[in-house]
Amino acid sequence: MIMKRQIKYVLIGISAMLISSGAVLAQNQEQVKTQTQTQLKAQNQEQVKTQTQTQLKAQNQEQVKTQTQTQLKSQNKEQVRVQEQKQAMVQEFKATLTEEQKAILQNQKMTREQKRQALQECYSEEQKAMLQQNKQVREQHREMVKGNMTEAQKEQIRNNGREQSKETQKENTAGNGDGGARKGR
Repeated sequence: MIMKRQIKYVLIGISAMLISSGAVLAQNQEQVKTQTQTQLKAQNQEQVKTQTQTQLKAQNQEQVKTQTQTQLKSQNKEQVRVQEQKQAMVQEFKATLTEEQKAILQNQKMTREQKRQALQECYSEEQKAMLQQNKQVREQHREMVKGNMTEAQKEQIRNNGREQSKETQKENTAGNGDGGARKGR
């Protein structure tokens, strides 16, 4: 009988261990399930966040592209208008030139600088006013264009200016005959 009791206690002990192990296993499964769900939620949130960021970037790029195209069209229209205005002003100015002024412009023996000085001495008040107006229009246009440029465009213009300056210096040192009349270009 002692043996039966001992076996009974052993079986009860084993049963208690199994029940305890089952409870621990169930707890572990619940923790793993909760952790897995939490990780899946975090992964899903990260994926959604990444997808949203990618979509926003694509939308922003498209908007910037559209805005840039619109700005370029607008700038091109403005440039055409300004160019036409310049041509009209040049034609109007040419119409006011006297025979003496035309002769100065056609004189092949004079340098550019000499022609410029000679013309300035014989401009009428009307011509001086037209030149002043043209200068103001050019300045306004330059400021408008300058304000619409990107930094990359401004840098490109600076680089082009440096290159032209180097070329002008080379021409002047080579003795091109115009006495450095194109200084600053």
